Amino acid sequence: MTALLVCTALGIEARAVRHGLPAGDTLVLRTGMGPERAARAAARLPSADALAVAGFGGAVREDLRAGDVLVATEVRFGERALPCPWAPFLAAELARHGLPVRTGPLVTCDHVVTGAERGLLAERGALAVDMETWPLAEAAGDLPFAALRVIADTADVRSPWAVPAYGVVAYRVLRRIGPALARWAAHASGAGHPTDDDRAMDDDRATGTDRATSVGRAMDTGRATGAGRRTGPEADDGSVPREERPFPSSREG
Repeated sequence: MTALLVCTALGIEARAVRHGLPAGDTLVLRTGMGPERAARAAARLPSADALAVAGFGGAVREDLRAGDVLVATEVRFGERALPCPWAPFLAAELARHGLPVRTGPLVTCDHVVTGAERGLLAERGALAVDMETWPLAEAAGDLPFAALRVIADTADVRSPWAVPAYGVVAYRVLRRIGPALARWAAHASGAGHPTDDDRAMDDDRATGTDRATSVGRAMDTGRATGAGRRTGPEADDGSVPREERPFPSSREG
């Protein structure tokens, strides 16, 4: 069994992720682009102790810049949502490696999202959009699961890859996520469920500044909206069960 399985849509994403992963029991799987291909790949995933989805994503908020890393606190598709309770731990690990981290909801769509549609998603609390994560998040079941997207096109451009330099920036950042992913997988597969200590960081306020003195400690910068905090009911042991629900119930206020 593979310790860590990382799914990417594109070959360029797979190459970037492999570059940063330490030698060991890890596998990077290319699923193909779009939710249909991701769903086919999800139906035949190899066994693993932890599953992550990584690659490029599009920002729907104008305060996300190319190269920012979004760690999803939940994944949305249509009116459904799945929480990602390991987001604070992974975000803290990425920040310890000097990466500019954000946390919040990630939306999977079946088409390229541009213009006014991005604004509508932002109004509903989303930070970024992709086309593959949802089917893989569903397939994860009870496995430790994480989703992260490096912003490659921003909300202030009219179409993805309109600024080629953004793609270069995103690629360089994606090459650096491997050590944090490996550390997360090793911890998550042994712990089973995140505890309050693992979730001590305010998951809407992470930055790339290395402020955490130990994994999972609080970081405070205040850049995101508050949507998606501590999604899902907490169990008596402090862990968060990973259950699908209509996503509007996860919004605060």
